[in-house]
Amino acid sequence: MADTEIDTTQHATSKIPVTSVVKNPKRVAAGKAIAEKRRLAREEQKKKLAEADSIVANEQLRKVQEEARKAKEVVDPPDETTTTSQTLTTTQWLSAISIIVSLLAIYYKREELKGALTKIKAPAPPVDMKAPTVETPKNRGIQSMA
Repeated sequence: MADTEIDTTQHATSKIPVTSVVKNPKRVAAGKAIAEKRRLAREEQKKKLAEADSIVANEQLRKVQEEARKAKEVVDPPDETTTTSQTLTTTQWLSAISIIVSLLAIYYKREELKGALTKIKAPAPPVDMKAPTVETPKNRGIQSMA
């Protein structure tokens, strides 16, 4: 195959002069504007994803801290001296006052209650053991339904 040599010095060239391609400037500007919008949208999306990731991480951290606090409360119950004093609500005050008034009323009526208790403990009168007499009605025949 060495007999056939190819001459590489000759090139095929066109006799038509090369002209530059003229682009539509409006179309070029529109393409650049679209590319810019897409770039800004990608940046905005990256910011939103970063913000969402931080929110999720903060929520997970809060849950872990809450579980740790609950576990600590189970292991170490809170001291009575460190708790803050709580005031009673109006309904709680009214309930406590009604209980006190009820106890005072019972205290002043104890004599009546003692009398009632002695009546209950007193023996019942003897029961009459005779059988009651039963009267049977006389059959007078067939009675009319009117």
